[in-house]
Amino acid sequence: MAWTNEQQAAIMSRGQTLLLSAAAGSGKTAVLVERIVQRIIDSPSSPDITDVLVVTFTKAAATEMRDRIAVALADVAEKTGRTDIERQLALLPVASISTLHSFCQDVIRNYFYTIDLDPSFIIAGEEELSLLRKQVMEEVLLSYYESETKANILYPIVDMFGTARGDDVCMQTIERLYQYAISMPWPLHWLQEAAKAYDIPNGTGIDKLAWSKPIIMEIQRMLRENIRLYGQLIEKLSEYPALEKGLLLFQQEQQVFITAASKTTWQGLQKALVAIEFSRLPSFRKLDEVDKAVWEQCKKIRTDIKKYIQDQAVPTYFSVSEDSWLAGMQTMYPIISGLVDITTDFFNAYREAKKAKQWIDFSDLEHLCLKILLDPASTPEQIIPSSVALELQQKYSEVLMDEYQDTNGVQETIIQLVSRKDNRFMVGDIKQSIYRFRLADPTLFLQKYTQFSREEAATERCIDLCRNFRSAPSVLAAVNEIFEQVMTEETTGLSYGSRERLYAGREKLDDEAWVGGKTEIHILVTDADEEKRLAEPAEEELLPEQTAFEKECTLIAERIQALLASGKKIANKDGSLEPLTYRHIVILLRSLAGKTAPLTQCLQQAGIPSVAEQRGGYFAAIEVQVMISLLQCIDNPEQDIPLTAVLRSPIVGINDIALANLRTCQTGSLWQNLPYFASQIAQGEEQKRVQQFLRQFEEWRTYGRRHGIAELIWRLFTDTSYYDYVGGLPGGSVRQGNLKALYDRAQAYEKVGYRGLFRYIRLLEKMQEDGVDLAPANVLGEHENVVRIMSIHKSKGLEFPVVIVADMGKTFNRRDTNELILCHHTLGIGIKQYDSLWRMLYPTLAWNGVRTQLAWESTAEEERILYVAMTRARDKLILVGHTNKMKHDLLRWRHRVHPAQAKSYLDWVMSVVLNKVDNFLMESLENSKIWEDDIWQVQIRGAVSPETGEACAKTADARIEAVRQGILTQTPAPRWLLSALRWQYPFPEAVHMSAKISVSEIKRQHSLIQQADNEELSEPLIKPLTEENPFMIPPAWERPQQDRVSGAMRGTAMHKAMQYIPLQVDLSLADIRAYLVEQTQKGHLTSEESEMVDIIHLQAFLQSDIGKCMARSPEVHREYPFSVLLKQNTYLPSLEKGEAVLVQGIIDALFLDQDEWILLDYKNDFLPDKEAFIKRYRVQLDIYKEAIEQVTGKRVKEMYLFSFYLQQAIIVP
Repeated sequence: MAWTNEQQAAIMSRGQTLLLSAAAGSGKTAVLVERIVQRIIDSPSSPDITDVLVVTFTKAAATEMRDRIAVALADVAEKTGRTDIERQLALLPVASISTLHSFCQDVIRNYFYTIDLDPSFIIAGEEELSLLRKQVMEEVLLSYYESETKANILYPIVDMFGTARGDDVCMQTIERLYQYAISMPWPLHWLQEAAKAYDIPNGTGIDKLAWSKPIIMEIQRMLRENIRLYGQLIEKLSEYPALEKGLLLFQQEQQVFITAASKTTWQGLQKALVAIEFSRLPSFRKLDEVDKAVWEQCKKIRTDIKKYIQDQAVPTYFSVSEDSWLAGMQTMYPIISGLVDITTDFFNAYREAKKAKQWIDFSDLEHLCLKILLDPASTPEQIIPSSVALELQQKYSEVLMDEYQDTNGVQETIIQLVSRKDNRFMVGDIKQSIYRFRLADPTLFLQKYTQFSREEAATERCIDLCRNFRSAPSVLAAVNEIFEQVMTEETTGLSYGSRERLYAGREKLDDEAWVGGKTEIHILVTDADEEKRLAEPAEEELLPEQTAFEKECTLIAERIQALLASGKKIANKDGSLEPLTYRHIVILLRSLAGKTAPLTQCLQQAGIPSVAEQRGGYFAAIEVQVMISLLQCIDNPEQDIPLTAVLRSPIVGINDIALANLRTCQTGSLWQNLPYFASQIAQGEEQKRVQQFLRQFEEWRTYGRRHGIAELIWRLFTDTSYYDYVGGLPGGSVRQGNLKALYDRAQAYEKVGYRGLFRYIRLLEKMQEDGVDLAPANVLGEHENVVRIMSIHKSKGLEFPVVIVADMGKTFNRRDTNELILCHHTLGIGIKQYDSLWRMLYPTLAWNGVRTQLAWESTAEEERILYVAMTRARDKLILVGHTNKMKHDLLRWRHRVHPAQAKSYLDWVMSVVLNKVDNFLMESLENSKIWEDDIWQVQIRGAVSPETGEACAKTADARIEAVRQGILTQTPAPRWLLSALRWQYPFPEAVHMSAKISVSEIKRQHSLIQQADNEELSEPLIKPLTEENPFMIPPAWERPQQDRVSGAMRGTAMHKAMQYIPLQVDLSLADIRAYLVEQTQKGHLTSEESEMVDIIHLQAFLQSDIGKCMARSPEVHREYPFSVLLKQNTYLPSLEKGEAVLVQGIIDALFLDQDEWILLDYKNDFLPDKEAFIKRYRVQLDIYKEAIEQVTGKRVKEMYLFSFYLQQAIIVP
């Protein structure tokens, strides 16, 4: 690979603290891998791979890094013949390549004795920890209520935060303070300093308080923005002599703002802003239409400026004196101090409660590791490494940290303690720091980015990787044009300049068949009163109206259909083209809440397969509800609702009438009535099912008392066959995954020391009560041909040929800046002032200061989120949004919304694009209006006007009224219509025969016919629990040698591996593993599939006689697809004589031997002997044989099955 100069410098630089600023698509992972490889092969004295610490953001990233290093080392060994590299490959599995939490866990496991920690600790799950936190919180508050001294601290807090429902808000506030504090290296110190800041001496000037600084900066920024707007107005008015009086007034007002903006103190700004007066606007007579339109626009802009000063800045900050601000802060000191005391007590009590259970959480991993690495004499002002830290500093020759921009203070301190000044390597991209909600601190990266030298010999050096090898030049042009004007130092702390720009690493593609080209913007113009109308209940509604987002979904579906219909192609990394399919398209959303359902439904209606990232809905899944209901019944059968759910489910399967009879047959509960119902009321098959359920139910209760919950759940799956039943339903794999998750959670529950079915059920109920939902199981493979729908956060690190960023007009969510109490890592705690007499809340200076800073940081992160979304695109980028205030937004966009004042992503994009346009949008809002230049293609789409809908409603109302009055009457249907409706097709069996059919389906039907002939079955094949059907197949993950992976998934993985593996007899296991890693990187295998492949089985095939014969063949076909017409035969008895059906299939392997075919099929089944394989698959191979002979005209002389389980070939006679 040819490295750029910057990449080469990043790979070879040594003896520095190095920050690698790696832009999107710049090949940072490849650079990291190459640096590590070069580091350990430089010379015979180079460090081992175990002497390098690599910290990644996710486990998947760590796995990918390890695999890439393995391939790179194997490649070097092959090219150079160096035997010492084999040692590095052998050490690689135990190398320190992991997430930070995994590294912390290793440190704790190795050095637990230095902090008096029991080494048998358990990492508890969040579900158990949540219950424990609530229990400890209640105990802490109770201790305050019971102590007279502490009660005096608590009562004012409860008065402020308490509600009629109890102390829930108070407890949530304490927990929020706790959660924020533990993201700090010194959490209790941060809390104490935050409270101390409210103890302000009298006479202190506001300018000396940290909270005033973000407010002053915000006001100065807005003043500069207003000066810029005045400049635009003055420039515009200077072109119209008739408006000279307005020009003179605006020039005077601009000068006032220039004077105000020069003030840098609180008092100076207060005097300047309070003194600003807006004179009465001049009146004009006899203006023509153009002059009038220009003046009206200028008046609107000036009105917005006036509102900011008179309705926002002055009332919010300068309507009270400095002394009043200080007095408000001092008033809140007892409350903030009390909150910190309670939070500190909770911190200590929670820590002791976890210690008693030998539990730790993920935060503890970091803090316990930090405790080991810090010398006891350390303070927040002076970090002193412990002997363990010094030992690790000497152990690691290099410390590499990936995704450094998403690090917090605790993680930064840990890495600082285990690294030296000459061996620290940090990689990231400040423009992709989007995890503020996880308390990431991007200023850690930004500080080094701005301060580190770009000089080669510097001890602290920054290298910029700006060349993007992922995206097409057309995509990069759009990204650069937006962020050069939006991402400024004033709004994000970073100016998007030459070092931040993306430079094309891909060749420009001019092929007309290529899907790429200009970046598209689609704006849907909706009715301004639409949302209000939709929120009001209509007295008469013919059809529900679409919301604005649903209309946007329709637009997206139309665009996807058009792309697929165009026959366009995407560009592969090697420059070749392949047809665009659904799996090449992703739809990105800022938030999935309330959006995935309408979007997937709209795509489904358009015939577009899609899958959405799920954030919740686990407990709503019917299969989960049924199984939880069964567990509730086993715990306590005297619960009618869970028992009803079980009886109506396929586990028992009684109908509504039987349920009604059960309810009324006696006067007891359903459970008390059930024995009588089973013996006296129920009949036939229904009676057998209920009686069998009662017998099994007692066995389950006994089993549950003697075994763990996970074992009980497995027993229920086994006895009821419910796991296999749901697998046959639509979405079966997801349903089975949901049940598997229930089993896994039971195991995790017991692992942390909990016991008892009641407590486990209570845990699940508590999660639902608290609104804690879980995501349904994700079983989607990355090569499934569906459109992906995911959040922008989830897409980080991924790439897609076609990216559609939807809902661009959605207003930013600022709710986190309006809480009663706000937290910031440097400004501390901002709390509102509480007047207990009037029970009123007022902003304090601290609350305003923290809120202003959080709002600034939120805007900066939204810019970075948009950057991440746009840089996911490889070939085509499409931006979609809607607005219901088009004329208002056009005016704002034309005057370029300041980045800090943007309310949506559309504001940023259109403020840039619209300023390139010569009034095209201002002149017309016609539907399908298109404008384009060399980068953009903008299309405005108008929505259906309200009048159209009203006209339809009036027409329908008129028709209904006509029927009522007898003008339109119902008439009998004519005989020809009745005859047509009653006609029956004379060949009903043909209705159930598809025009085309797969070989697997033929095999399945043939097996069913044979089974019916042998057993004379008259019942459904999936039978409910009965005495005659006591044995049920266990869940797939519990079957022998399955490793908790279904046979189908493992079989798919093995088949993919066999499709591409080189037919070489002498391949070693290491060669095969390296080949699998290579195929995973090429996208032929997923990382999960690669792990499923048994390399010993692959090697056994290659070294078998059939494998050697296949390797010698002059013509080999693998995964050979065929389509052939087959007439009525033994396997297709339902066909009429002379009829034929199109049979489709894929043959695993087909190769020539002496000009005749040998047919080979691989099998991953766990069958006991050859005869079982032949019996199961003879039909399949016979059909393959007939098809191949018909298609090729050559005879199939032999047919083989190769069993990976038996590791031998089986000839099928």
